[in-house]
Amino acid sequence: MFGIYNTLFKVDWLHCADQGVAADFLGNLFEYLVRNLLPGSNQDLRCDRLRELIMKFYDENNVEDKLKEFAMKSFQGTTTLPPKLKGNAASVRALVPFGLSLAKEYLSDDEPIEQAIKCAAKHLFNCYECLRESSSAFSHTALYEHSKCFALQYWALYQTFGSKVSWRPRPKMHMFLELCASETEPQKFWNYRDEDFGGTIARQCRMQGKWNNLRFWAKHAHDMFRMKQGVPIIRS
Repeated sequence: MFGIYNTLFKVDWLHCADQGVAADFLGNLFEYLVRNLLPGSNQDLRCDRLRELIMKFYDENNVEDKLKEFAMKSFQGTTTLPPKLKGNAASVRALVPFGLSLAKEYLSDDEPIEQAIKCAAKHLFNCYECLRESSSAFSHTALYEHSKCFALQYWALYQTFGSKVSWRPRPKMHMFLELCASETEPQKFWNYRDEDFGGTIARQCRMQGKWNNLRFWAKHAHDMFRMKQGVPIIRS
């Protein structure tokens, strides 16, 4: 199409980082801690302890974007799929600093695997910090270097765990590295508001019955919007 070029399209941070590598890393981190390090006589009790730590982090940092629920199923992998934290992009992003503090508290530098996990947590956190224009660490070079170091640690963990399911990199890791190496500023073109609005419209389109017709869905969404929004007042 005339006027449409590849340069107009950007890799979105929300999908490749928040719902991509960050969710994958936090899922693997949580599963490792629940299986090996957190106090408790079984996995359910250790998961409860992890939930308590998350709630404490929310309270101490006034976090607004919270996970709606948290249980083993929220992050546990399967025999074919690696662990991944389930949640919307904002709630996953809010837990990136928590992942680093958790790694510092429970992981030991004397254990090579735990040291690698802690190092990966630090580099992922620094990638997010590089998005802050007010941060002195912000630069294209810093973002690229931290993303590359994070990916190398992730790949090393995958190989150390036997190249099976745990810590297996997913395709979004390549998107993440491409974005971080592109010398753009992702915080200027991410689509959090667009995704949130899409979710709002999707909720308003839900209705009972078998009206599988686009016209009815559109009318229902419009009616729901009018019901929930006040009538605008035009002042001269």
